[in-house]
This record gives sequence, C-alpha cells and structure tokens, in this order.
Amino acid sequence: MKQLIDYVLCGILWIVSAVVTIKKKNPIGIAILAILHGAETVTIGVKTGLEYGKKLPYSVVMCMTFGYTWWLPLKKKMKAETFTDADFVRTDHDFTMPETGADL
Repeated sequence: MKQLIDYVLCGILWIVSAVVTIKKKNPIGIAILAILHGAETVTIGVKTGLEYGKKLPYSVVMCMTFGYTWWLPLKKKMKAETFTDADFVRTDHDFTMPETGADL
C-alpha cells in the first residue's frame, strides 16, 4: 500500500511540474525531476532492475517515472530473497512426491 501511495505522489509531482511549466513557462520543475531521475536511472535503477530480472526498457521507464520509490523496494525485496546453502538442506519435514512408476 505504501508503494502505491508513493507512486501516486510521484505522479502528482510530475503533473504539478508539467502544469507549472505550461502555465508559468518555467520548466525548472520538470528539469529537476528529469535530471534527478535520469541520474538515478543511470547509477542504480537499471542495474537493480536487470538484477531482479526486469527488462531494460521497463527499468528505464519505471525509474524515470518513479525514481527511488521504484528501485528501493525492489532492492529490499532482493535482499529478503537471498538464499543460502541452509535453504536447500533436506529435513524430516520436507514433502516429497512418492514414486508412482509411471513414465511421464
């Protein structure tokens, strides 16, 4: 839910910047957002997206649109999903499929 709120707020920020650019003929808001999100995209956004299996165009669009509100939760999710050798050790409580003898 928090990520959805962040996306909505970021979208509102882009809209407000566009309105200011159009009405006041002052592109400073959009320029600042484009520079900040562009720097994020080049430095960390694309790398994080590709490491998590996202395609390059998707990573670029999401990072340019939402900035750190897109790549930071993705990076946290990647850290939470890190597997170790202990994750692959069999225990008595593991479920295994019984052999049926049927060829598949």
